[in-house]
Amino acid sequence: MLSKISNDFDVGVNYRPGDEISKDELELALSTQLFNDKLSIDGNVGRNTPNTQNANNFVGDVNVDYKLTDDGKFRIKAFNRANDINQVYSSGPYTRGVGVFYREEFNTLEELYKRYLSNIKNRKNKKKIKD
Repeated sequence: MLSKISNDFDVGVNYRPGDEISKDELELALSTQLFNDKLSIDGNVGRNTPNTQNANNFVGDVNVDYKLTDDGKFRIKAFNRANDINQVYSSGPYTRGVGVFYREEFNTLEELYKRYLSNIKNRKNKKKIKD
């Protein structure tokens, strides 16, 4: 229902009532794609009712994914994730990271091997032609 507000964003709400073991949780999830679907941003922000008064009530997760190539094989990804508030953590309430990755799809290892072998041969042939 909320996603119909805008065609540019997907919006969602999640509410989980608490009980003796768990806490009340309310999350707002958003996602969008920009720059001809090269940049993808999704995440959620929520509020929980912690057992202690000193704990942070807000949690949030964000993922940012940028396609470096049009086919999406090379990408940069950054994220921020909330650590589980019920566990003792030494690094802080959030885990953050950035990475570059390559993705290749194939059905068999033989198909992947032949593809890379032919690419290597083509590069050597192009180099010989230039020389």
